[in-house]
Amino acid sequence: MSTKLILGLMSGTSADGIDAALVEFTSTSNLRVIKTDFTPFSAELRNRINSLAHLNQIERCEDSDLHEELAQHYAKASLELLEAANVAPREINAIANHGQTVRHEPNAEPPFSLQLGNAQTIADDTGILTIGNFRQADLAAGGQGAPLMPAFHAAALGQAGQGGDNRYLFNIGGVANITQLGDTVIGFDTGPGNTLLDQWIYKNLGKAYDKDGAWAASGECQPSLLNQLLADPYFNMPFPKSTGPDYFNLDWLGDVSKYKPEDVQATLLALTVQSIAGEMRQLGNVPGDIFVCGGGAHNQEMMRQLTNALPNHTISKTDDLGIPADWVEAVGFAWLGYCRLRNIPSNLPSVTGANDLLMLGEVFFPNEI
Repeated sequence: MSTKLILGLMSGTSADGIDAALVEFTSTSNLRVIKTDFTPFSAELRNRINSLAHLNQIERCEDSDLHEELAQHYAKASLELLEAANVAPREINAIANHGQTVRHEPNAEPPFSLQLGNAQTIADDTGILTIGNFRQADLAAGGQGAPLMPAFHAAALGQAGQGGDNRYLFNIGGVANITQLGDTVIGFDTGPGNTLLDQWIYKNLGKAYDKDGAWAASGECQPSLLNQLLADPYFNMPFPKSTGPDYFNLDWLGDVSKYKPEDVQATLLALTVQSIAGEMRQLGNVPGDIFVCGGGAHNQEMMRQLTNALPNHTISKTDDLGIPADWVEAVGFAWLGYCRLRNIPSNLPSVTGANDLLMLGEVFFPNEI
């Protein structure tokens, strides 16, 4: 089977920047990560992305000038990674770009999901075939269009977890999601991961994130506030389900001015942990190995509380499976790009609720000059 080089791009709901991974594939389960890089967004750009996501106003990607602006950032990040890897653009089979989610409405009529970053512009600026719009086919088939990573988890990280053994993947980015690997793969968004924590610390301390969860650890969880937040209907919805920062943001949090800011941060961290633990109970809480990726993997306080909340499980990072926690999603989108080039279905109806197996992603060819 021929080898393919795919450059995967991911900018998550934390809106902190672009993860880029150059990956070599010989099959859906045989891959090698060649080079990775992170390109941070400026504070000004991050604020614009978050403001747009929280407004819930745009109906099409083209309604925002960020659609073109972000595409230029993605193209630049791609070319810089290739230069660092000493790989010429002509050697790459494709760029696979998730784009920047600013609105996700899988239960609307009709359902839609908006990821900014015009794939045609990326293709034109880099001269490389680009694959984007990964969620739309699943949405059109009655699915949630998310999460998309469980199919990759099962193919690349789940071999030892198939059958009777239980293996779980926790992706704790802006939004948190669970993948349960086994004969039938289950995956869904549990709710906020870091998005509320990041927004709250930025509002109060001007910091992009709570390093090691230190600020949260300095406060005290407020049970009444935690219970109020956990009463949101989303946490009791059956899966398949998916969400985003257009729902879980500081407007959703409401007026918490009577609490100390550090106590709110402690409560928000507990919300992430308890919402994950609650979903694990719904899955039967069968003992097994848990591997964590995303920014939450580096939050020491979050990892400590997860360990306490799930005592029947062993918890570590996806590094132990061969893919560092920071790069799982960028590698995963490279995998989705590989599947698209090989005409391999890459959604999982057991995860998204779609009515069929589908090839995901739309192909954009660079315009000839």
